[in-house]
Parts: sequence; structure tokens; C-alpha cells
Amino acid sequence: MTVKVGILNKMKKNNPYQWRRPVKKALLLVNQAAGTGNAKGKVFSVISELAKLSYEVVTFPILPELGLTSEAVISEYRRYSFKLVACIGGDGTLNHVINALMQITDEKKIGIPIIYIPSGTTNDYARTLGLSGDVDKLIYGVKNGRVYKLDIGCFNGEYFNYVAAFGAFTNISYETPQNQKNTFGYLAYLLNGIASVPTSLQARYHMTVTHDGETEEGDYIFGAVSNATSVGGFKTQALASASLSDGLFEVVLIKAPDDLQEIGEILLAVKDGNFSSPYIRVFQAEKVIFESTEGVNWTLDGEFGGKIGQAEVTVLPGAVRIYAEE
Repeated sequence: MTVKVGILNKMKKNNPYQWRRPVKKALLLVNQAAGTGNAKGKVFSVISELAKLSYEVVTFPILPELGLTSEAVISEYRRYSFKLVACIGGDGTLNHVINALMQITDEKKIGIPIIYIPSGTTNDYARTLGLSGDVDKLIYGVKNGRVYKLDIGCFNGEYFNYVAAFGAFTNISYETPQNQKNTFGYLAYLLNGIASVPTSLQARYHMTVTHDGETEEGDYIFGAVSNATSVGGFKTQALASASLSDGLFEVVLIKAPDDLQEIGEILLAVKDGNFSSPYIRVFQAEKVIFESTEGVNWTLDGEFGGKIGQAEVTVLPGAVRIYAEE
């Protein structure tokens, strides 16, 4: 018997993945409805790899129709002192996770690191961070403590990771039916975008925009406060150099055109990423206030953010930590 125990101990010592009693707790949230619905295939892999790192993984599906939301789960399980939160889904899923974590913190930052495994349709934020959704690469980042310390935005008390926007095309991400997103991916966005061009470019939003001690007023067809190098699945020269941790957001305002020729010039400038166009204004700011006499529909990280008459957008520097891939 002594010999057998000795052999067993030797096997444990030589096997770096020998299971040990979990000493840390991790929360895993899975949105199977996001994107192409491939989140399910990654769940076992995430649980297995975290278990090897001595995490006890508590797992929940995201089922909003049953009240199983990120906000509800994180609020209920906050007493468990999780050392890590992981989510599988799209940028909208991550948005809900970060909002939920911000609601339970007394500070303006989240102390718990996050694993984000993208499985959405466009994954703008994931693309900006260079996250491919490869579980093995992310676990390597966890083992080696590779963490992005990132800014997030506060929009009238709600939080967003990479964009708050109003105007042309911004309704596409939350009005495109999920089954179309799952089937067609980018094509669903493009088809809906093309279909909405006439109405999107005819709509005008009279706004007063205040930032850095100055105020400008005008009619706009689009406005965005962004912290990403890709928005709507497209990259532009203006966003390509954006930093995600400089305490500043990039603000884009597109003026309303007066005739068909100007519409054509605006569409061409946006397509080419030419933000030196006289119709397009780009600047950086840490706080921006948008005011309108009528409510304007906003989107936050691709989800409906409400019909707002006044929006105060501020940056929270280094508020979130997200694991990087190898």
C-alpha cells in the first residue's frame, strides 16, 4: 500500500494538470442566442480549462425571457466573492456584464478581471482588442496575467464599452431580427443598412453639443462617442489610431446634407474613411453633453439605449480589466 501511495504522489507531482480542490470561484455567463449561436461549443472547454487553474465555475445561460440576465445573476451571486467573470456572447453581452459589475462596485472601476469570448455577429469591440474567441489563447492570457486595462463610458448613468451613437444606421444593430443575424451575419446588417439609407439620411437631429468649454449647434444625421478602432464592422483611418486607455473618447459628428450631391459626398467620405470632409467633424473629449428639444434614439454597444433629450457622456479611465489572448 505504501508503494502505491508513493507512485500516486509521484504521478501528481509530474502532472501539472492533476486536479486539485478548487480554491477560487469563477462565474461564467453564456448567451447562446448571440451571433451564429456557436457559444454552446465553447462552454465545456472554458469550464475545463478554468477547473485546471483551480477555479470552481458557476455557470448560467442568459435567458432574458425567464429573468436570467447578467444583471440578475451577478447581483444575486455577488456575495460569493468571484475572482473572475467570464462571458460568451457578443459585444452586447459584454455590455450587460460590465453594467452589472459596475452596479455592485462602490468605486468607478471593476476589480474583477473579465474573460470575454466573442461569439456575436460583428464583434466590434472584440476585434478592437484582437480577441478571436480562441479559448486556448485566452486561457494562456489568464495563466500569464495578460490583462488590458481599459476605459469605458458612462451615458446618463448607464455604461458602454466602445460606442454610444445616434442617427443614421444606428438602429440597425438592435432592429435586425436575431434569426437574420444568425443566418446572414454581416449581410443582415448591410441589407438593412442599404434599405434604411433614404430615411436615415433624411432624418435631421438638431443638437447642441458641449465639450471642453465650447458649444456648437447644428443639424446632424449621425453622432457617436467611440472607444474602438472598428464600428459597425468597418474600420476607418480616424478610428484606427484610437487608444482604449488614454482617458479620451473619439467623437464623430456628421452634418445633415442640404441636397442629393451632399448626400453622395458624405456616403463616399464615410466609405473611404475620409474624416477630413467638411461634413464630418472628429475630435477627442473626456466629457460631452448632447442636448435636443426632442428625444433622440441612442444605441449603446449595439443595443437600444433609450430616447433621450439630454445625454451626458463621460469617460471612466481604466475602469475595466479584460484578459488578452497570447
